This record gives sequence, C-alpha cells and structure tokens, in this order.
Amino acid sequence: MKALKKYRWPLTGALLGVLVFLAVYGVRVLDPTSVDWILNSLSPDPIQHYLGWELFRRSPVHLPYIGANYNAVYPFRTSVLFTDSLPLAALFFKLLGGILPTRFQYFGWWGLLCYALQGGLAQAVIARIAGVQPTFGRDDKSKVAVAIIMSPGQTAKLWGSVLGAGVLVLFPALTIRMFAHTALAANWLVLLALYLWLRSDELMPTPRRACLIWGGMGLLCAGIHLYYLPMVGLVLVGYAVRRALQKRGPAAVLAPIAAFCAAALAELVLLGAFTVNFAGYSNGYLSGADYFGLFVPWLAQSWEQNVYAGIGTSLAVVLAVFGIVCNARKAEKFFAAHRDWLIAGAVVLVLDLIAAGGNAITVNGKTLFTVPIPQPLMDFWAMFSSCARLAWLAGMLLAAVGCGLVLRFWDNGVAPALMLAVCAVAQGWGQRSELFNRWTDYHYYGFRYENKTLLTDPVWEQVAASGKYSHLAFATFDFEHNEFWDLVDFAADHGWTSNSFYMAHMDGNLAAVTLPGELNELSADTLYAFIDEDELARNSCDLHYYRLDDILIGSVEPIDGIEEEPAPEVPAHTMDLTKSDLINAHFADGSVGLETGGEMMTEEWTLFPGRYRVTLTGSGFDHSYIYARYGLINQETYKLDIDFTGIDPNEMTFEFTAAEMLHYWRTAVHTLDDANVTVNSVTVEKVG
Repeated sequence: MKALKKYRWPLTGALLGVLVFLAVYGVRVLDPTSVDWILNSLSPDPIQHYLGWELFRRSPVHLPYIGANYNAVYPFRTSVLFTDSLPLAALFFKLLGGILPTRFQYFGWWGLLCYALQGGLAQAVIARIAGVQPTFGRDDKSKVAVAIIMSPGQTAKLWGSVLGAGVLVLFPALTIRMFAHTALAANWLVLLALYLWLRSDELMPTPRRACLIWGGMGLLCAGIHLYYLPMVGLVLVGYAVRRALQKRGPAAVLAPIAAFCAAALAELVLLGAFTVNFAGYSNGYLSGADYFGLFVPWLAQSWEQNVYAGIGTSLAVVLAVFGIVCNARKAEKFFAAHRDWLIAGAVVLVLDLIAAGGNAITVNGKTLFTVPIPQPLMDFWAMFSSCARLAWLAGMLLAAVGCGLVLRFWDNGVAPALMLAVCAVAQGWGQRSELFNRWTDYHYYGFRYENKTLLTDPVWEQVAASGKYSHLAFATFDFEHNEFWDLVDFAADHGWTSNSFYMAHMDGNLAAVTLPGELNELSADTLYAFIDEDELARNSCDLHYYRLDDILIGSVEPIDGIEEEPAPEVPAHTMDLTKSDLINAHFADGSVGLETGGEMMTEEWTLFPGRYRVTLTGSGFDHSYIYARYGLINQETYKLDIDFTGIDPNEMTFEFTAAEMLHYWRTAVHTLDDANVTVNSVTVEKVG
C-alpha cells in the first residue's frame, strides 16, 4: 500500500495505457495459448515473430550463442534477434519450454506491458518537466515516507500529467507498430531513458552508478530491438553533454557511454548476432525522414518513413510556446536556471534529426540536397537503413516537453490540465481511422480468432505421427505464399526444422542461391515442399510426390497410406499478375492494362534448369515489346535468348532454355506506341 501511494500517479498513467490497449485490442490477445490471431495477420511480420519464437524454443543450444536459432534455416544458423521475436522474452520462455503448451505466445502480454509502461513513464517524465511531482516527508511516529499535502492547483497539474500521458499512449509510432513490428512498439524504452536522464542527479550520483544504469539500458535495447540502441544512445549523449557542462570529469562523461556500448555488444554476441548465416547487414540505402513529417502526416513517402508525432503533440508544442511567450519573465528565469538541460536537449534533438534524415535532406516533400557519405560509413549506417524511425525520439521528446511546459507555464492548475485533455483527445481523433480499423480487426471473432490453416487434411498429422521426418525443406526461397507460413507452423508445432525463413537483415540473394541446393542431396528424414511455381521443378528431383490440400510434397521413401500423384505431362502455372510491378499501367478485373509508355514486370520466380514455354494472353500484343530477364537483386540482370513460337495480337508464346538455375526470373511487357495493351494471363510450362 505504501508503494501504491508513493507511485500512484505513474500507476495512474500506466492504468490509462492499459485501458487504451484493452479498448483497442480486447482481451483475447492475452490468452497465451491463442495464436490464430497472429497467424491470421495480413502482414507476414507478426507471423515471422511468432514462428521465429516457436522454432527457437525447440532449437538446440550451443554455447556461447544462447540466442542462436538452428531450426529456422536448417542446417544453417540465424539468431532469434533477426526474427524480431523479442529476444529477452524468447530466452526467458525457452527456459520454461518443458512446461509450456505446444502453442504459446507472449506477444499479447508484451503489447499490454508496452502500453502500461508508455503511460506510466510518460506521466513520470511530464511531471518531472512540469515540476509538479508529489513530495514526501517522514512521519515522526511511523518513521515512513508520507505524501505532503498539496494545493488543489498542484493536484490538478498532476492529473494534467496523466492526461498528457494520453498523448504519448496514443503516439502514432506505438499505434502503427503494435502487432505489426511488435518489438518496435517498445517506445517506452525512449521514455525510460528520458526519465533516467531527468533524474540522473538523484539516481546516478557517481560514474559507477551511471555505468550500471546505462549498461542496463544497453542490455534492454539489444534484447528488444536494435533500432532502440541509437535512440536511447542519443539520450545518453545528452546525459554526457550535461555532465560535461557540469564539469564532472572525463569518467562521468565517457564511462557510461562505454558501459552502454559494451553491455549491448556483449549481449549481441551471446545472441549470435555476428555469427548468423545469410546475414546482409547493409541494404545499401537509407530511408530518411522528412523533417516536416513530424507535424504533417501526408508527407511520408512510405510507411517506414512515417514519423508523424500526432496532432496532439503539435497542439501541446503550440500551447507550450504560447505559455512561454505569455510568461516571458518566468520563462527567462527558468531557462537560465536550466541552461545545461537546454543545451543538452538541443544537442539530442539536432543529432537525432540528422541521424533520422539519412543522407538525403528532405523538407516539405522536397529533397534539398544529398550528402556524399564514404562507403564504410554508409555500410555501417545502413544497418539502420530505415533510419526515419530514429525521429520517433524527436517526436516523443517534443510531446513530453510540450506537455510538461504547458503545465509549468500556465499557472492555473485546472486550465493546463484541460488543455492536455484536449491534446490527448486530438491525438486520438487524428488516428481515428487507424484505431477503428484495429478495433474492428481485434474484436471481430471470425476475422482474427479462428483456425484458418490451409492444412486441413488429417493425413498431415499421420505424416507427422509416423516419426519418419524431422525436417521440412522448401524447393526455393520464397515466403510470399500463405502455404509457406502454414507449412512452417506445422513444422514448428511438431518440432521439425525448416530450411527457409524470413529474417531481418537477410541476404536474400545468398539464400535464393543456396536453398535450392537442398534438392541436390535428398534425405529420407526430410519432407520436401513445392509451392506454386516450384512445382515446375518436380521432374528435376527423384522423389515420391503427393498432394495434400493442393500442396505438392515429396519424399525420398513412399508414404504409407497415401496415393502418389502421377506426374502431369505438361506442368503449367499461371503467374499472379497482382504481384507485377507497373509503370503507366493499372489492374482491372484481374488483367493489367498498359497505356502509352506502359511497362509490366511480372513477379519473380526461381526456375530450375530445363526448357520452358511462356504464353501471354490479352490484346494489343502487336504494339508491344516482350522479353524475359533474370538476375539477383541489386546486381546486373540478364536478358534471355527467347524463341517466339506463336505470334498473335491476342496471344504470344515464346520458349527458352535455362542451362542453369535462374534466380528472380521475370517476364516484361512494354508498349511501343500509343495503342493500349492488355495482359490477361501469363502461363509458364516446363516442356523439357
């Protein structure tokens, strides 16, 4: 009870976060045995997070890499870090693996924890900036801390800090990342860093204590998501700048930074971050933020570059500035007394915006200039290629400081509290569509919480129960199929490995080249899966083939009790036109219409050696240029020598021979003049 009284205001902020979470997502996501709501996600990311954990929990442990996952890309190695499965939680629950049910998820409770911590820490930070924290004395009789009675104005401002916390509970980055990039929803790590910085004089009186605390922050960031290392690291830079201004000495300035980096690095080593196969840390590009995008929602060029801080944040900043102007003398004294905080905060804000902007400085939708960066620095920086995310620090800093200064410079306690209530409502109102969509998704039982697996044939369980198989192998690296995730889920549930998985910072080219090698040395304990276009490779492998739920599987040895599927004379597969890249073209009724200057590039397939026939149906082909090409991503591509065997304005057929594996093979259609061209279908057959 004493702790509840002492921390009742942060706990009230945490309660606000919990209520918002439950209102948006409901309680079904908190059932640890309920995983269908994750597997039914429209985005593959939440499925990756859950199945990454499921494969990791049954993966063997080989010291010192306790976070290595040997089941996700068998026989190679990855890390639970790169499946974004919340490494610290995954490690904890892996220790309990023997008593956990077959299907177990911790992501729902993680979401609740994020909202609670967001609310509680936001209240604490805002109250600290506002200078309205409850104070405590000692009762002479009981000798325990008791709250000192405050004025109604002070109490109103404390309630205002809770309402201001609502602005951060509804922070857009938290809303759009929760149960999408779930680990990235840990916005509270930034708030925790800000809180520790604001209380550093009390909590870190010595360099040793500072090293322990900031080292702990390094462990938290590395064990949750890598992108929080630079964000929290920038707050630490602000701490170091202030210590330098206080002339505390080199140890007080540099030792905490060294502790933060060393702790994070040591944890990353243990998690196996530097020993994974197929690692491609540099994507070769930076997705930077538009600085006006903090205040203008439609300036983001992509979802990853959405750094909008919300209308409530903007309103709080405006009200804070107005309060400062109206109380200029009070503000002058305040900022003069806190000059070190002002300088350090400005350093953090400027450095964060530089880091978030990338090498192309963009303002109001216009790129002002591009900064040439040496390649070694680009390779390092591109580890955080979606660097726009780093602007979340700037957004949260503005929100917290804005709310805190509203409470500090508006003297009447009730008025600023009401202002922050308006800011919180405005913050939610600005996201009403997103919040409503999420409410609909997570409260509609049929959409989220039913088992919708494509593997409904009971023979699947018979295959698993036979005990013959311990590995699942896909013919090629291609996770953009619903069947892929259902098959990996099946493998994880039964303790099998998978040779293919979707990972962050993955060298897709290397995986695409390597994985088909599984078919070079076939193994009796492996079940082989051929999804969609991979069926074209069936004649390349000496396997017994079966079809379950319209999925082609292969086995070295016959599977008892299942009738083998005879090989069709001409295996044919139709490309999904909706996955095509279009220029001056559009989708209409399942077809692609190309206009003047139009271009269509089909989806990417992997083709095994052999002779192929491609048939395009539609209209206007006599006004088009058709060709096929292949080549690894971001590398040189090659056009194939093709032989047209059928030429007609409504149907074009060509053949070609693949002497070797063709990676990322595509067919292209270009218009030649002003005549429109329509593509109804593209069909591929292996004819030899």
